[in-house]
Amino acid sequence: MIIGTIALLTILFGGGVGEVFFVDKLEKGIKEFVLNKDRKKEILADLKTSKAFIKEFDKGRKSKMKDFDELNASYQTTSEELIVFFNELQDERVDFQDKIMDDRIAIANKITFDEWVLILDYSNIQTDIRIAKEEEEADKAIEKGKVKEPFIKTREAIVETILDEEKQKFITDGLDDMIRTFNELGLEINTINVQNNDILTRKDASKEELKMMVDEMNVLRNLSFNQVLNFHMLVREHSTKTEFESIMKAFNKELVITDK
Repeated sequence: MIIGTIALLTILFGGGVGEVFFVDKLEKGIKEFVLNKDRKKEILADLKTSKAFIKEFDKGRKSKMKDFDELNASYQTTSEELIVFFNELQDERVDFQDKIMDDRIAIANKITFDEWVLILDYSNIQTDIRIAKEEEEADKAIEKGKVKEPFIKTREAIVETILDEEKQKFITDGLDDMIRTFNELGLEINTINVQNNDILTRKDASKEELKMMVDEMNVLRNLSFNQVLNFHMLVREHSTKTEFESIMKAFNKELVITDK
């Protein structure tokens, strides 16, 4: 499955309306079920402003991804430098989350209870349609043999570069542990939506309640980062500078391919 690498990028670098709203086709739902024209116009204007803020945050995250590639590919990078980099990501994200939570509450306050119920019912239908489509596309990809094991080029680089069998096993075992954790985190983060989370279904969810949910996602980010840090240091410990650079070049390239 490719879900693990997608989970890594989403958890560490991604933003998006889903960060707090997690409502499929929210804008269409508002257009369909908020009948008062003036209030609908005001709500959509607020949502547009929020989405512009999210888009700007995501743009900055793409730049951070490039910075991460450089750090992760360098044999000289220390664990302390990676930790500082990640802490800066987290600080920026906390500010982002705070603004988005305020936006979510402000928008929900302008929607009536009856409208909210209809919007969520519509969103649930759209979520089912999206999941069914994704599963269909995944099945077709499997049938056509287009689904590859995650980090297959990284694994090949390890086998081709590290000739010492013991060192090779240390690194490949570390890669397997990382992939397994990413897959587990991917499955967990996919359950955070209006169909599985009571906080997200409530129009009157408080900022404290939303923050509890957001903090859970931040824990997943910490777990993901620890896996990246551990793998980086494991490869460095059991390879020469040339071997390290060859392996991490393949690793970073596969992350970028998955991001696209």
